[in-house]
Amino acid sequence: MSYRKLVNFTLFVAGWWTALLFGNALALIALFLVLMVHFILWRDVRDIFLILGFIFGGFGVEWAFIANGVQDYHSNLPPAWTICIWAMLATTVRYSLSWLVSKPRWAALAGLLFAPAFYFNSVQFGPAGWGRPMWECLLAIALVWSALAALISGVLVPAIEQMEAAESPMS
Repeated sequence: MSYRKLVNFTLFVAGWWTALLFGNALALIALFLVLMVHFILWRDVRDIFLILGFIFGGFGVEWAFIANGVQDYHSNLPPAWTICIWAMLATTVRYSLSWLVSKPRWAALAGLLFAPAFYFNSVQFGPAGWGRPMWECLLAIALVWSALAALISGVLVPAIEQMEAAESPMS
């Protein structure tokens, strides 16, 4: 793993913990820092489409989790810190998690195993709660993320990578 990929993943994890532990204001600051470093390391404007897709898709997934009692954020809408985490996750997909791109079975397995752990930690250490019995929530999260990771790996990222790489004005 190159140092840039290590920085990429480390920033995501640090941003995730910051958002989880300190809430909306610091999540937005962490997102700004992660995006700033990301676009310094990789000047590929195609990442903007991926990040926007994750923001809107993440809002939809989190809202569905709220509506179906999987997660309880004490609100009818997903909090900003959760959407910031989705945006920070998007910065890893083509870089530190690139080994999963075009491998939807491996991505599905990773989503099945790792997503429930991240959501479990959001309940244990953060302001989220379970809306149903924990096992039902973790099962729903695992199944949704398994399908979502396969879709991202097998369809979304390959489609974005086929786009012509535009030269960034930052160069």
